[in-house]
Amino acid sequence: MTTHIPVDASEREQALDIQQSFAVSAPAGSGKTGLLTQRLLKLLAACQQPEEVLAITFTRKAAGEMRERLLHALLDARDNPEPENPHAKITWQLASNLLAHDEKHQWHLLQSPQRLRIQTIDGLCRNIASQLPIDSGLGAPGEPLEQPAIAYQMAIANLLKKLEKEQPDQDLSLLLLHLDNNLPEVTDLLQTLLEKREQWLEPLLSVHREEAEDYFTFVIRELIEQQLGEFKKALGTFAGELLDLADYAGTNLQQENPGHLISSLAGIEALPSCSDQGLPQWLALADLLVTGTGTWRKSVTKTTGFPAADKKSPDPERAKAQKERITALLEALADNDELLNIIAEVRTLPAGIDENQWRILRAMARVLPLLVAELKLVFQQLGSTDFTEVAQAALVALGDSDSPTDVALKLDVQIRHILVDEFQDTSQLQLELLQKLTAGWEPEDGRSLFIVGDGMQSCYGFRNANVGIFLDARDEGIGELPLTPLNLQVNFRSSNAVVDWVNRTFVKAFPPRDNISRGAVRYLDSVAFKPQQWEGAPVSFYGCVDDEERLNEAEQCVEIIQQLQAKAPEDNIAILVRNKKHLQQVLPALTRAGIAYQAQDLAPLASKMVVLDLLSLTRALQDPSDRISWLAALRAPWCGLTLPDLYAVANHNPGEHGPRDPRVPPILNTLEALDDIAGLSDDGRSRLQSTAALILQSWQQRGRKPLRVWVEGLWLALGGPATVADKRELSNAADFFQLLEKYDGGGSITDWPAFELALQQLFARPAQEARVQVMTIHKSKGLEFEHVLIPGLDKSGGAGGSDQLLRWCTWLNSDVETRFLLAPKSPRSGKDPLYAYVKHDNSERERLEGTRLLYVGCTRAIHSLHLLACVKSSDKKNEDHKAPASASLLASIWPALSTDADWCHWLSAEETLRKSEYTDQSYLLRTPEAWQAPALPREDYLARYRMGDFERKAEEEINLPELGLVTQRWFRHAGTVAHETLATLTENPERLTTTPEQLIEELRPLWQLRLAQSGLNGSSLEKAQEKVEQAVLRTLHCQTGRWLLDASHRDSAAELELHSGGRELRRNIVDRTFIDSDGSRWIIDYKTAEPASGETAEVFIDSQLEKYRKQLDGYRRLFYQRGERNVRCALYFPLLQQLAELPAE
Repeated sequence: MTTHIPVDASEREQALDIQQSFAVSAPAGSGKTGLLTQRLLKLLAACQQPEEVLAITFTRKAAGEMRERLLHALLDARDNPEPENPHAKITWQLASNLLAHDEKHQWHLLQSPQRLRIQTIDGLCRNIASQLPIDSGLGAPGEPLEQPAIAYQMAIANLLKKLEKEQPDQDLSLLLLHLDNNLPEVTDLLQTLLEKREQWLEPLLSVHREEAEDYFTFVIRELIEQQLGEFKKALGTFAGELLDLADYAGTNLQQENPGHLISSLAGIEALPSCSDQGLPQWLALADLLVTGTGTWRKSVTKTTGFPAADKKSPDPERAKAQKERITALLEALADNDELLNIIAEVRTLPAGIDENQWRILRAMARVLPLLVAELKLVFQQLGSTDFTEVAQAALVALGDSDSPTDVALKLDVQIRHILVDEFQDTSQLQLELLQKLTAGWEPEDGRSLFIVGDGMQSCYGFRNANVGIFLDARDEGIGELPLTPLNLQVNFRSSNAVVDWVNRTFVKAFPPRDNISRGAVRYLDSVAFKPQQWEGAPVSFYGCVDDEERLNEAEQCVEIIQQLQAKAPEDNIAILVRNKKHLQQVLPALTRAGIAYQAQDLAPLASKMVVLDLLSLTRALQDPSDRISWLAALRAPWCGLTLPDLYAVANHNPGEHGPRDPRVPPILNTLEALDDIAGLSDDGRSRLQSTAALILQSWQQRGRKPLRVWVEGLWLALGGPATVADKRELSNAADFFQLLEKYDGGGSITDWPAFELALQQLFARPAQEARVQVMTIHKSKGLEFEHVLIPGLDKSGGAGGSDQLLRWCTWLNSDVETRFLLAPKSPRSGKDPLYAYVKHDNSERERLEGTRLLYVGCTRAIHSLHLLACVKSSDKKNEDHKAPASASLLASIWPALSTDADWCHWLSAEETLRKSEYTDQSYLLRTPEAWQAPALPREDYLARYRMGDFERKAEEEINLPELGLVTQRWFRHAGTVAHETLATLTENPERLTTTPEQLIEELRPLWQLRLAQSGLNGSSLEKAQEKVEQAVLRTLHCQTGRWLLDASHRDSAAELELHSGGRELRRNIVDRTFIDSDGSRWIIDYKTAEPASGETAEVFIDSQLEKYRKQLDGYRRLFYQRGERNVRCALYFPLLQQLAELPAE
């Protein structure tokens, strides 16, 4: 059997040398996760404790995938023979070694996977900061806000309030004046600055407020020196010839046009100094070579210092010779794109800052630190924080290299090996954290750092990622620790034809060399591992000409998908876009064609009708005077009034028919007197009769129930779940109710803007089991599909071209130090060099990242890639189509479209479908006139809604059945009895001395009695008893379960009752808690639930962890109040025999 060995096999083998530290460049499809898993297996097998190895990822999903891969490798080595595949064989052998090591040291990793330190970077920061809460400034660790924009807006509002004082802050007033007193503009600007404060805060605070002017001046000078140094280096051997020609041109222009920039070159003998003083002459040299539009000159004339060699010339022969020399030089430079780009950069350099800008810059330098201080106060007020604040606190908790804290010293002893995934998306704060964790590490001291990334896939600049950090770490190491660079080349994902096209296209689209300051990454070729197996074209481009409505593009997507599904119905297809707005025509076209698709985080939850109706219902119940919301609630499907009937209700005046109750909203007085409503149809009256009674009953309960219980109960009573057209809407409703519970401020929403902002950030649940996936390119990172479509390539991305009133940029200088520059837009018209430079920098970074984003999208494809764009026809000669906008993804590969015409398909405007051919399929869902809400299941969903049981708190309703699922009563009682049994076994350890089967026989009669007392009988009692038996027996046969039941742990307790303070005393019951041998306080919550049919254990456990996060974090805080810090929370699933720890983040 012939084995295909990857061409980079030696690099992959070297990466498993755990005595060395590496920086691995792993392009798309190179199997970096598998390599990380192999190194992690080898490291764990060489450690005394598994906690010595720290693996860092950037998302929970990535952390979960890495943990799952490692555990799967262990299970595979335990249960299966050694495979023949070379890569699988290495993994199997490494896993077998770890299993032997695990057995020797009694780690039991398969039973206790929580010992694996695989964490997100945010989780690691929280863990570090919480160990030194006072010194770090974070205090008791609060939960990071899911919507930190709320805190940012509060901080901004507090700062702006200072303007209301008798002596307003002059700096803030100046800023407002500069922004035309546009408060929304000011708020948006300051919020964006707070979101990205890690980029500018440190450099801004590194100088005294009064020294801000000196700082910005220094930064500009340093920037000029750096850029001119690159200009000088790029000229290379052309410098001598250029200087001679420049002297000639300058001397001529001094006589003919002394005001011309090039005239300053007269007498030049050497290249100018790389400083702000030398900048004018460098700009003159640039003018000599490049046109005003940024292209190489093709010829020179008298206006540029090269007069014609005619009779008027004093020296025709010299004029001719000099013109030939400059022409030859320009021809030699014609293909030097690198030098051309550098000249373009130099031409944007700001020579200085005018006084008006200085006033704004000085003001901003003083205002921004005050704004950050306000934000810290808001975090203290809320008892929460954001991830940037946690990261900064973690840095403080570690101290510095000269005076490390106890936390830093402890981690230095504990951690011996660190692995970091997706390092190309590292921010400056995260780099500093890694530098502190590895401070003092040296080569061959038994410790190692292993970073993996791909600069070509860096596309998270909006999250403060800086690809320059990865480039510098690869070349210079991190801190004092050098890293050996390794380059992986093999693409195991895509076919050779796709890989060849990507190589051929993107080597031209990417810049020719790396640039750490600008964040530019050169392209590195990949080598395909798979042969071409797809019979169709591997790559196709569809240019829809003059398709302004984008209808042709949408229909072309449909046609491509239909052809692919007909040819390969089992293949997965992905539609990837830069922005979800680019799907405006595509998704309706898929729906019209009957193509099922699954959209990932594309449809806002607030756009779903069931949520809009629930929002109206909530607003109506909250605000009696909100007529619009009351009428919307009556228009909703559970009532379904027609517009004429709604008009009749809206215009009815209940006071005309006798006195009305002033305590009841007018709309409710109207509902109490349906017979008095003029113009109401029989259908409307019938609908209102069944609805009004429930609404009136609900109104009587205001203030007596938690908000979620109140609104959800009314919705259930109205038959809301039965009125939705799609069962997925039930999940959307459940998400709405969960958010409602979170923002419940004592029975009402006290901060509607914050609630609506949080609602806008949520997305509707995607469809299940669809072969067509729709998502943004960012969302697709790390995924693969047989076929990929990328429409909307001509659309621009960010706001790089807009004239914002204030811009800023950050970069790394040659010493990899962060630099920061603010550029207010000058209020006067005319040239604004500083603003122009920062705007150019922003646009260039967006363009570079856009190219990398397109590379990410294209490299998701296994068999075929289909690119689509709308282009405009051109009336110019030698040009069929206009070039796309420079900010579009298409711009980077536009030159390739003419050279590879065989894969390009231009669809003429005549093929565009008429918009009138489409019909709007949306309609109002109304229940039939005789419709009645279906009977609720036997388990009484309305127990909390009806009058009576008002003393229960929302926090005690954690186990409310999932909306839309009929939770059988016997299952709930089975869970209760299982909990009681596990607690009894902990409190009576002598009962564990018998065999599990014998113990079950002893307990079975007791369970039968206990379940019968709960009101169960017949088959319900039998099913409940069987479920209890399964839960307890599986716990007893589980090593982790036995460990949890062990009463010998220090400070062991079951069903521990704790009380939390506040406005009222609250009772909390902790299922199981103890302190283990490592000194960790464990809080365990037993869960007898199981995955639904078709649901994987991993997805189920993740959802359960998220569902009970608030409850467990509440328990954690109670123990913090008792002075305990090392607290670990987990859910234990007896039926799954799995312990799932809640990450400390």
